[in-house]
Amino acid sequence: MTGALVVLAPHPDDEILGAAGIMARARAAGERVAVIVLTDGARSDPMISPRLLSSQRVAECRAGLAALLGQVPPLLMLGRGDGTLDAREPLLRDDALLTEFLRAINPVTVLVTDPADGHPDHKAAFGLAARIIAAGLAQRLVAMPISQRIDGEVDLNDFEALPLGVYEAVKRAAIAAHHSQIASSGGFSLSQQVCDDFAATEYVRLVYDRRGDAGRPQLVAADHFDALFSACDDPWGYHSRDYEADRFERTIAALEGHRFGSALELGCANGALTQKLVAHCDSIIAVDASATALSIARKLMADTPHVTLHHGNLPEDLPSGSFDLIVLSDFLYYLGFAGCVELAGSLKSRAAPGCRIVMANYLGQTDCALTGEMAAEIMIAHLPGWKITHEQRCDRLRIDVLDLL
Repeated sequence: MTGALVVLAPHPDDEILGAAGIMARARAAGERVAVIVLTDGARSDPMISPRLLSSQRVAECRAGLAALLGQVPPLLMLGRGDGTLDAREPLLRDDALLTEFLRAINPVTVLVTDPADGHPDHKAAFGLAARIIAAGLAQRLVAMPISQRIDGEVDLNDFEALPLGVYEAVKRAAIAAHHSQIASSGGFSLSQQVCDDFAATEYVRLVYDRRGDAGRPQLVAADHFDALFSACDDPWGYHSRDYEADRFERTIAALEGHRFGSALELGCANGALTQKLVAHCDSIIAVDASATALSIARKLMADTPHVTLHHGNLPEDLPSGSFDLIVLSDFLYYLGFAGCVELAGSLKSRAAPGCRIVMANYLGQTDCALTGEMAAEIMIAHLPGWKITHEQRCDRLRIDVLDLL
């Protein structure tokens, strides 16, 4: 990583666990390093009063950074409530302190927790980092897995491994400064094995670089899907695979038996889900980038006059109108970071009062710059007017339901 670096930590210690070696290398290379800690971390040990633990964790954060870098780098601790972080809060608009801090550092890279981490603050931190990038306050977004490594539920093949090497000793000293997280009296505690694992290797994944793609593609073009549907009418097994049947069932269940006047389905492909939505909507506009897929869908929808199939690339060819229901059908990661941000903005002007958004996102490998987790959190972070009313996940799928307030 070159250029100024900001590490965005959900809790005091995430910056050390996930990025101590990265920060040490950047400092050794003469790059500017800064840290933003979003919450007070005061709920990690129920045996200690939140006020006392918050104060302790502030001191530990500063001590850990000093042990790592020889001095405390520029540090902003926002002190939000542990477990209450919401990426949709208007931090960038109303919290002048955060914006001024970022402008003073002028970072090239923001390094933040991966949204596949189990802790909700880690997911929200990723969403906030996405908003920082979208606002033009940094150029590169990089994710690091933390809580999923602690829980032993991470596929490290998705990340670039960065061995600590000569920085292992200073990272161990920095970790040791976080006494409350190592010798907890009754709450969260880092085991010796976990500390050894984090001290040996760090992992990162490039999510977005405004200067151009690097590695996995941001946007997957329509001709890719045309080729798939030319070779086979049902390349993903919408009509045969258990995963797809489960996805459709959970999507329909998220409608909670309501009937919707007007619906917009994005990523309709060959119309397999559209066919199931018909019974719940007075009218549907179903959109896909693949003309070949839509030709298959037209045969399926031949006797369904209240379905309009629309050919267009998203987000730029989004149909106009006012919709009671918007279904984002397991495709967002194909749009890339900028596409998801633009789509979220465009949906706001097409939402009728009380509009419901149902998002389905695959949780396996995507071969794209974005994972399904990333795409979902980017969208959520950029939909401040909606309330999350339902969240569901299984091994390979997450369903998010958002209702317009």
